[in-house]
Amino acid sequence: MTTRSLAPRAGPEEGGFVLPAVLIILIVLSAAAATAALRLQTHTRLAGQRADGLRLQGLADGITRLVAFGLVVERSYRAPRLGLPEEGSPVLCQLPKGRSARIALRDQGALLDLNTTPRPQMEEDLRALGVPDRDAGTLAAEIVDFRDADETPEPGGGAEAAQYRARGLAHGPRNGPFVRADEIEQLPSMNPALAAVLLPVVTVFNPNGRLDTTRLRKVATAEGIRQPARPSQRQFLRVEVSVADATGARAGRSALVSTGNAPVGIGIVEWVRSVPAPQAGTPHPACARIAASLGLD
Repeated sequence: MTTRSLAPRAGPEEGGFVLPAVLIILIVLSAAAATAALRLQTHTRLAGQRADGLRLQGLADGITRLVAFGLVVERSYRAPRLGLPEEGSPVLCQLPKGRSARIALRDQGALLDLNTTPRPQMEEDLRALGVPDRDAGTLAAEIVDFRDADETPEPGGGAEAAQYRARGLAHGPRNGPFVRADEIEQLPSMNPALAAVLLPVVTVFNPNGRLDTTRLRKVATAEGIRQPARPSQRQFLRVEVSVADATGARAGRSALVSTGNAPVGIGIVEWVRSVPAPQAGTPHPACARIAASLGLD
């Protein structure tokens, strides 16, 4: 007697359904695996970029600290100077592995101090920088009103709180000393063109309070200045460092260094992370010393 199997057999319709279902599952699993692999690659790439960025920032910080340390000890211990220009001319240092560094020093003692310069001298210095006569008078008056404690506008274009409000500005003058040089951008009469001229040559760290036009790049000697500027005591210098690699990635650091006979703390007064815009630079003998000191040669 023949025994028949009781197990159901898959008909042609059921077999045709199973195969597409399996294919769909395989496609979903493949897509999930591809997505996971892509996420892993993206994460790895981002982690690598972050690591590269940290290395570049560390290099910028190391160069800045080295230059700052040199500025402090050269006076205290009569150490050999790096000899970097101090009027803002950028130095270009080519480093191993396709990297480069641009270093700029600017002696704050040669700049126009927003807090200590009297208004008449302020106007003369602004004209020396190429600011038109009318704008020079107005800006000088606004600078004085920003820093003085009273609420009476300076004659000839001053601005206190009422004048700020009339210009649609929500803020008013500090009625106290400028804390940062870039606060001049808050003045009612300031505009981008004037800011581009003034920001590189104003400071709040020049005890002499006099602009030394003979030490500034691209600034003509002022015919209207009746007294020669006193020589700078090199008490404060700004260090700007920008580092780039072969891919074009950049990192930077800005530091204000106290270099007087009695430096403030370890000498670094201000430490700001920045990425300066790309600029040209010229090679300098100090580049070899900097690279060797950081173990980059």
